[in-house]
Amino acid sequence: MDALNDLILAAQSILDSGFDVQAFMSWQMSAFAALVSLLGPAHYYVQDFKRLTSETSPIGLLAGEGVLEAAKQEVLKAQRQLPSSED
Repeated sequence: MDALNDLILAAQSILDSGFDVQAFMSWQMSAFAALVSLLGPAHYYVQDFKRLTSETSPIGLLAGEGVLEAAKQEVLKAQRQLPSSED
């Protein structure tokens, strides 16, 4: 979960600093790897991220950040549904 939070913050930093293409590409690779690790390569968020960030632009970055936010919410929801060890 921390990886997703860090990647979401990194996306904002890339935008705030004027959108550096190299920073975007590095972020894109890291974010894709994190999504695959958390959700698996066939998950629709992974596929959407891949498609939406294929455009190397601020719009692609914003779209990718949105997918990371959605994935974060899905992971949090799944964690809340797990039975606690105290039960």
